[in-house]
Amino acid sequence: MLEKVPLFVIGLPKNSPDGEFLMLKFGDALEKSKKVLSDIIEAKIAVETQNSEGSRTHYEVRATITTAKNQIIYTESGWSILKITDKLCRKLEGMLSKHVDSRQKESIRKRGTN
Repeated sequence: MLEKVPLFVIGLPKNSPDGEFLMLKFGDALEKSKKVLSDIIEAKIAVETQNSEGSRTHYEVRATITTAKNQIIYTESGWSILKITDKLCRKLEGMLSKHVDSRQKESIRKRGTN
């Protein structure tokens, strides 16, 4: 049975709807990516708010995914945490099609060298 990837959100109140949406949406994207990146250890999302005393709040979000081999970092900023979450999820899911650990088919040029 596969375990869920530990996901931490820093910088938003624990029971805020924005934080819950961020955890749910990015958590789903992490579960999809776990099929390709099976060595994910944890994921952390750091949210920094600016101009929070006005009517609008500007967010700067940094998502860090720690794998056994390296760290993957995505950053996004904007006025809506919902749009930022969608952009981060698209970046993560777009990376999956580019990620290849090893070739599935042996190269034709390398067959005769053995």
